[in-house]
Amino acid sequence: MNFGRYVRFVIFLVAIFAAMLAGAADVDFAPLFSRDTDVFGRSRTRALGPFWEWNQASSGQVFWAAHPLYSSIDDPDRKRSEANMLWPVWVKKQIDNQSMWQFMVLLYRNDYDVNDPDGRYRFCLFPFYFQGRGLDGKPYLAVVPIGGVIRDFLGWDETWFVLFPLTMYNRTNQAETRSWLWPIVSYTWGGGHDRFRVFPVYGITRFRMDYEKRFILWPFWSSVKYGYPKSSGSGYILFPLVGHLKLNDQETWMVVPPLTRFSKGAKKSEVNCPWPLFQWSSGEVNRLYFWPLWGHKSMEGNDSAFVLWPLYRQAWRYSPLEERARIMLMPILYYTSEHKPSRETPGQWDMVSRSLKVWPLFSSQSGPDRFHLRVLSLFPFMDYEYIERNYAALWTLYSHASCKGVKEDELLWGLFRWRRSEAGQKHISVFPLFAVDRTADGADASWSLLKGLVGYERAGAKKTIRVLYFLKF
Repeated sequence: MNFGRYVRFVIFLVAIFAAMLAGAADVDFAPLFSRDTDVFGRSRTRALGPFWEWNQASSGQVFWAAHPLYSSIDDPDRKRSEANMLWPVWVKKQIDNQSMWQFMVLLYRNDYDVNDPDGRYRFCLFPFYFQGRGLDGKPYLAVVPIGGVIRDFLGWDETWFVLFPLTMYNRTNQAETRSWLWPIVSYTWGGGHDRFRVFPVYGITRFRMDYEKRFILWPFWSSVKYGYPKSSGSGYILFPLVGHLKLNDQETWMVVPPLTRFSKGAKKSEVNCPWPLFQWSSGEVNRLYFWPLWGHKSMEGNDSAFVLWPLYRQAWRYSPLEERARIMLMPILYYTSEHKPSRETPGQWDMVSRSLKVWPLFSSQSGPDRFHLRVLSLFPFMDYEYIERNYAALWTLYSHASCKGVKEDELLWGLFRWRRSEAGQKHISVFPLFAVDRTADGADASWSLLKGLVGYERAGAKKTIRVLYFLKF
């Protein structure tokens, strides 16, 4: 057989195999190829172990990926789509009518309404080139450091510059700022703002009657006057010797600022001595830190603590509507949970979600009626969506999933699979050695060796024996 005949023969076998698969609802040649419905009700197709997958949820959401090169998700219910190529090298998103793509983080384009050819957009090669159209419909272009105009960027409504940092102008709402040799000389006016600065020689800032701040030879001398109705007064800092702030509801002394601070007020008292090693406060914020060894802080709706910061940290958020918790022992353990008041049992809380990760062993996610466990979990931080979507399948050697009474265990991307339901339906297989199936009532059952070399099927009173894949008795 010459090479051309060999190629045609292989193509013929592949065509026959594809035709057989096309006529079957579920196909199990995992980890080479499989098509079925997972325990969460999603139609899925997988091939070549962890490298290719496709699934579609009942909501219409479609996901497919060729790990780790490319992934795509389309969610029409949320009007959202996204594609990644070697994330984070290339990302493309669309939410409603807004679209964005970026390459290597620094090169990106945003279209804020894809249906409006004259609408707002931005194209940027950060920090050298900016081009787009602002909220006011006016186009802009800037080349750093030569000059140009940028609109709606970094909180500024408009920015223009010539030979940056030689001269620059910024506008935010009604406040306008002009700078020369930024950030050395600047002047701000409008919207109640009045500021002049020759940094670090002298600067003064006023905002209506609320406050006035000055510095001379920053950071050595600075002063402030507050005119708020409930908190007025004045203060100064002579760095690094002493500082004092006297308000009608609080007084603060600083020695060798910012290392030592003593504050006493109607709402909060505070001691930092020396900062950040020892921190204490009471009132609106209750805090006791022996940093970085141990610390605890509580305030309305929030509690947090640490041991050997930043290795171990925990935080709680609570309100009448929800409770959230987070625990981290970096880089080994990550735990999160969310609870909400029970609708059926007043005074009780129902779990909304829970996650637990022990790096690099496993990670798990739980919901009210679902659970998903993956082994291994090699990313040494929390399970972020982009990592899960693009890379997690490559190192998930074993998985366990359950939803509404249906459970499934997989090893080596389907090489071993065990699926069962509380009603009694079972499937167990080790590719390509054997597979066993049984229906919930036990009336139907089957088993096969080497994908049908020898097999047995029972459908009610009918029994069939399969030999050499095609012969039935």
